[in-house]
Amino acid sequence: MPRLLVLMGSGENSPAMVTPHQKILKAFGKDSVRLNLDTPYGFQENADELTERIRGYFNTNVGFEIKDVKARTKDANSVTDEIRSADWVFSGPGSPTYALNVWRATGADNALADLLDRGALVLASAAAMSIGSKVMPVYEMYKVGEDPFWLEGLNLLEKAIGKKAAVIAHYNNTQGGNHDTRYCFAGERRFKVLESQLDSETGILGIDEHTGIAIDLDSQTAEVFGKGNVTYRLNGDEKVYPTKSMIQNLFE
Repeated sequence: MPRLLVLMGSGENSPAMVTPHQKILKAFGKDSVRLNLDTPYGFQENADELTERIRGYFNTNVGFEIKDVKARTKDANSVTDEIRSADWVFSGPGSPTYALNVWRATGADNALADLLDRGALVLASAAAMSIGSKVMPVYEMYKVGEDPFWLEGLNLLEKAIGKKAAVIAHYNNTQGGNHDTRYCFAGERRFKVLESQLDSETGILGIDEHTGIAIDLDSQTAEVFGKGNVTYRLNGDEKVYPTKSMIQNLFE
């Protein structure tokens, strides 16, 4: 089976993502063990509804049944065994901070790292952001109003491709209308502050709305899919990879 790391900026259960999901899942076959990890949105009152929505999307639209794994609190210790039995794990929207705290407390962080050695890790939105070397605390900055700062991430991206980077989902967001919500609701001013806080070896991997990047860990190549671009920034230099780009030398 292939070893894949797939990151999505958003739209993980939209019609546009059906074909990319199918392409990945077909490589693993119907007998593979497939999990939805609900941690990033586990604190929300509508968590059960969100889980049902994700399950329905994969079962009906994508055509592959998935198993739901409840890992919503720091005492969900059985989650590590579930992940270690899986071939394919999906996790999506919510709070990057919440996901980091629960995954570290339960040991899921190590189990997810091990998955990269044998299967596929498919992450969207908050979950995608959690695997960088640094993580932007979206809720704390956008909702609470804290000054820009970074959290220490799971750093699985460096394990996967040998590069330190912060992953920013919702990179080209426009939901703010008359105020700037690009860069996962940070806006340009706060984004520039955040970027200035990174060391010279840590880049930023920005993934637009309804866009993803599938990284083949064996060949160390990647493909951009969806409606937008993937952007890699390092020390102020920027490379933009539009959809359907085939990347041979990852972010060189």
